[in-house]
Amino acid sequence: MIAIFLAVALLPAHIEPGSPFPHIVEQAPTIDSVAPGVEYADYQLLTSIGPLSIHVVAVEPRRGDVRVENVLAGDALDSRGETVGSMAQRTKAVAGINGDYFDIGNTNRPENIVVRGGALLQVPYKRYALAITRDGAAHIAEFSFSGELQVDERTLSLGGIDELPPPNGGLSLLTPGYGHVRPQNDVTLVNLQPLSGTPPLARYRVTGMADNLATQPPGYYLAIGPNEYSAVEAFGAGAVVEATGTLEPIELDSIATAIGGGPLILHDGAWYDDGDGPNGREFAKRIPCSGAAITPDGRLFLIEVDGRQPEVSVGLKRPEFAALMRSLGATEGLAFDGGGSSTIAIRRLGESEAVMANSPSDGIERPVGDGLFVYSTAPVGPAVRLVARPSVVRAVPGAGVPLRIAAVDAANHVAAGEAPVRVSISPPSLGEFRNGEFVALHPGLGRLFMRAASLQGDVAVEVDATPARARITPSRPNVDSDATVALQPHAYDAHGYPLVLPASLPWKATAGSIDDRGDFRAGSQDADVSVRIGDILAAARVTVGSHDEALPFAQLAHFVTIPHGGQGQLAKDAGCGSCVALRFAFSGNERAAYAMADVPLPDDTIGLTFDLQDDGSAARLRVALRNEINEDVLLDATRLGEAGWRKVVIRFPPDTQVSRLIAIYVLPSKGIELSEGNVVLRNVRAIVAGH
Repeated sequence: MIAIFLAVALLPAHIEPGSPFPHIVEQAPTIDSVAPGVEYADYQLLTSIGPLSIHVVAVEPRRGDVRVENVLAGDALDSRGETVGSMAQRTKAVAGINGDYFDIGNTNRPENIVVRGGALLQVPYKRYALAITRDGAAHIAEFSFSGELQVDERTLSLGGIDELPPPNGGLSLLTPGYGHVRPQNDVTLVNLQPLSGTPPLARYRVTGMADNLATQPPGYYLAIGPNEYSAVEAFGAGAVVEATGTLEPIELDSIATAIGGGPLILHDGAWYDDGDGPNGREFAKRIPCSGAAITPDGRLFLIEVDGRQPEVSVGLKRPEFAALMRSLGATEGLAFDGGGSSTIAIRRLGESEAVMANSPSDGIERPVGDGLFVYSTAPVGPAVRLVARPSVVRAVPGAGVPLRIAAVDAANHVAAGEAPVRVSISPPSLGEFRNGEFVALHPGLGRLFMRAASLQGDVAVEVDATPARARITPSRPNVDSDATVALQPHAYDAHGYPLVLPASLPWKATAGSIDDRGDFRAGSQDADVSVRIGDILAAARVTVGSHDEALPFAQLAHFVTIPHGGQGQLAKDAGCGSCVALRFAFSGNERAAYAMADVPLPDDTIGLTFDLQDDGSAARLRVALRNEINEDVLLDATRLGEAGWRKVVIRFPPDTQVSRLIAIYVLPSKGIELSEGNVVLRNVRAIVAGH
């Protein structure tokens, strides 16, 4: 007998967030079933503050055929980082989202609690976290842990799990999840062998001492810091050590998985201002967001909102993010790491593995420390129907829409299908299907039917003679004389869904030249370009060439470090009137040294240029900018390492409309020990479009 899973709507067809969420002008939602108890929605909104691209996975974690699990990058707490897409594919998840804040670029270690497979791999930090108990219920709580080590008649405090003792610290327990143990001058390492129980809270036998001055392979160790050196004699070879601990407010024995995050932003159905953060100036702005929320009936939402991309999605402030959670029916919600880390991966219907579904603000997936992933344990069965991607065809006459057709079983797993697949279109006047592609011919509504022996499926078809609106990207293109730029047309139906367009369209340009695919070659003058799609004309202006304008950077610059109070300094007039010398001395937790200025930029600024005296230190130089919707834009300038003077040129990404230069700053290089250095900045100028 074939098990048929009845689909239950887990997500609303449309969302209507209340205040302070921006007013929605238009929304184009797409909702797909991923697996039994797992649903995915892509809400594309046009709002009063710009576009928003929202991705939501709804999960019924109490189902017996659904599992939710924390996954560590590289399966270790200390790692090189790993993308959400990679973790999803490596572990065969059907969905996943980035998780906790982490030590980015260094150990990539998550900051808060980690429980995986019922084992506590990292003790909690004072921030809220999400836990899934063994009965499948989701909980958001601020956890605390107290642990002890019992050896012979002696009881000692267990200060940490899978982390080395802090300076002058006490005792920590390391497991293979910690990864390789690097050389440590002030830490004694004791080798342990598990005897019984579930590590790390288990019984162990001491097998000897490890060399703390050499890298040790992943394993079980007791790390003894200076404050507990007197206890070393208790851990002689053969001694039995029992590690115990108490986790509150939910006992560890009840938890299947837990992942850190914070802050709590939704509590009892209302906005919650969580003082434990992380908080700060950057979190008061609209940014890319990731988070999790819970409904009273037990549904779990994994939510990602793209940001820092004015043409795609402008992001949300935290109270707006909480309002979005509330509109889904949630009453409790917390944020995960956001910004460039915000990523969500989905196994779309008809696909065999999960892939990234959003547009990350870095332009590519950022490796992160961990993530929360969803697994379908429903058994793979025989194929029961045919599905296609896209699930709805929307096009204008002349457009070709490739269709990916697959057979799926009752649980939406890709299954072996029966070939060949025959396709028919009703009414036939809508278009033709040839070589795996639907070719739109005439306006109208209908369906595309797929059949393969006993299997069948269908796809809705919409062919529009004229779009409701259209635009060209980049919206403010700039190009040098005799250079080219590829212009892309975009068209939308009356509901805001994108329409597939023909590859060739009637483009026009008042100067230079443009072909029917939108490739524009500049002459010596600015040009107005346009493209006609049905009765709609989309237009843009192409500026040709650029010029430099001096900025008062040296006059306004002052020194700042993160965290505040770090070493280093800033000196002006270092050899010239426009020179700024930035000395940095990284130590402790210091992460960056800034020449902070906050300089207004001329209209149509497309880049920056300045002279740099490189100290050869291998540090990283970046610029902090502010765009027209008051979002931070952080761009790489150059990597140091070539001593002497050189010119640095930074071109902004297309359609990045920057209004202010906030700072030029230095970061330590990833994976390189860096203590101090000195760079000189000279002649900071804006690159402005047009002659």
